[in-house]
Amino acid sequence: MLLKLTKLVVALWFIGLLVFVIKLPGDGAPSPVTQDEGIVVPTGGAERVTTGFDLLAAGGKRLLITGVHADTTLAALEAQAERKVDPCCVDLDYLAPNTLGNAASAAEWVKKHGITRVRLVTSWYHMPRSLELFRRAMPDVTVVSYPVSSSELPSDGWWQNPEAWRLIVGEYIKLLWTWVS
Repeated sequence: MLLKLTKLVVALWFIGLLVFVIKLPGDGAPSPVTQDEGIVVPTGGAERVTTGFDLLAAGGKRLLITGVHADTTLAALEAQAERKVDPCCVDLDYLAPNTLGNAASAAEWVKKHGITRVRLVTSWYHMPRSLELFRRAMPDVTVVSYPVSSSELPSDGWWQNPEAWRLIVGEYIKLLWTWVS
């Protein structure tokens, strides 16, 4: 009986992983940003910050970059992204240590600025868990995904890369943990 139950649990885990992989967002053409939107970028890649700056320039209301290293300045982020932004509309959060902290910081930020719609900019493989945590932290705010790729891990052909599989399986496990916690 225990062996059958173990086999069932393992089979369900792999079926869940398959569904997770199939539903991962790619780099499609996300809907355009609206002027009522705040943009939230959890740090973790230059492409995220560059995309956040571009969305702000395209008409976003404000930009929050969360989980920023204590020594990082807006000028350094602008240099990395090769973009200039109006500093009046950009906030940097230095306190969030992880995705859960990013969501909590974003929830405080949207409340402070009266934002009711957020464009979440993060890596395509990180989006499912990020959306779950951000929507939990801000149940009254519309959270719209804006997945981005990186040159290190593009959304096309990732399944041919063993390192990508390790990352994807890790994200799947973290998502499962998020659901049960």
